[in-house]
Amino acid sequence: MSLGDPGLSLLLHPDRLADAVGRPVRATHLRPKIGVSTVASLVDEHGAPWGWVRTLSGDARAKAGKARDRADEVGLADALGEVEITGRETLVQWGPVATDPRLATELARLGTGDGALPAGTTVLRHNPLRRVVLRQGELVVRVTGHDHRSRLRRVARDAAAAGAPVVTPVAPRPGMPCARRTSWWPWVHGEDASGVTDPGTLTDLGRAVGRLHAVDAGAVRGLGERGWADLRAAAERSVALLEAVAPGAATGARRVLDQLPEEAPGGRAVGGRLVVCHGDLSRDQCLVREDGTVVLTDLDRAAVAPAVLDLAGLVAADLVGGRGGGARVADGYARTARRVPPVPGAWVAACLLARVAEPWRAQVPGWHGETVRRALLASTALSVDDAWGRPAEQLGHPA
Repeated sequence: MSLGDPGLSLLLHPDRLADAVGRPVRATHLRPKIGVSTVASLVDEHGAPWGWVRTLSGDARAKAGKARDRADEVGLADALGEVEITGRETLVQWGPVATDPRLATELARLGTGDGALPAGTTVLRHNPLRRVVLRQGELVVRVTGHDHRSRLRRVARDAAAAGAPVVTPVAPRPGMPCARRTSWWPWVHGEDASGVTDPGTLTDLGRAVGRLHAVDAGAVRGLGERGWADLRAAAERSVALLEAVAPGAATGARRVLDQLPEEAPGGRAVGGRLVVCHGDLSRDQCLVREDGTVVLTDLDRAAVAPAVLDLAGLVAADLVGGRGGGARVADGYARTARRVPPVPGAWVAACLLARVAEPWRAQVPGWHGETVRRALLASTALSVDDAWGRPAEQLGHPA
């Protein structure tokens, strides 16, 4: 497919891309619109975020001028780079994080007056044209392409006030902006739970999720509703993307997708009661503080939803990561949640399919095999009656 899209083809060849940019970079977190544009993050030779790149074909090339104007406004016009792909009406444009076409103005307000990020700032995550997460000392700064500050602060504070263990925002330092697209959060000393094996900590992780689900949904303002239809649609989009860019890797995923039911698996026993859900739950969204307590972070996708949305997502992420300890997490959850619903395997399969294109988008080594593995996991999970708390090997995780 990349051969029919010259811009995407360039991004998929690290050596050619590095030659064009003039520094050792590779593209990751790709978001393609085949034949129109592709946006990606650029990371350096150590895997750290350096900047962004996008390809623009046909009418989409007009966006390049807007990016130049924005970089000029923040004093970084010279930091942008461009190259034409001869004879293909495609322009490739790139720059460092501070020149992100949609985030540059907000980032400039954090800077030193010349558009650059302040000394001592670490870029933790960068999803070009959408979001950047920075660390400045004891603070984490989130800058997005949409007005998120009021909603995210309200959701986090309402949930915390109702008893959920979630990270809540803080006031910016004097002189720092209070813009609608910028929010400030405390740096949590400790680690995320992705590598945790301690039984007690895994139990506490389950307790934390159970406490979130025990919150009265009416106590948290501004939450939309999500359910099976949204999850199935996410799975469809992910499989369709994989079919477009790597059809040879998508056959198994399409086969599983075609077996997913249109109606929510489990009926009212699973989806009848709605709770406050994290919406994108995995162990790396659970932070273990230095004192051992567990808090949840990144409530961007929080919603009112059946609890199975979070539980299936957690099981799916653990299958992908090959993590054990699910029974401990389930035990902790049962101690604090008002109700423990079954987790039909079809929900887990849908969550796995929603992530099936991630290895390609990240351009990780061996991404083809990893996408196939995720489809196989989804196929095996599909027939499981209740996946919650089951050991990974019982859900078909390869040894």
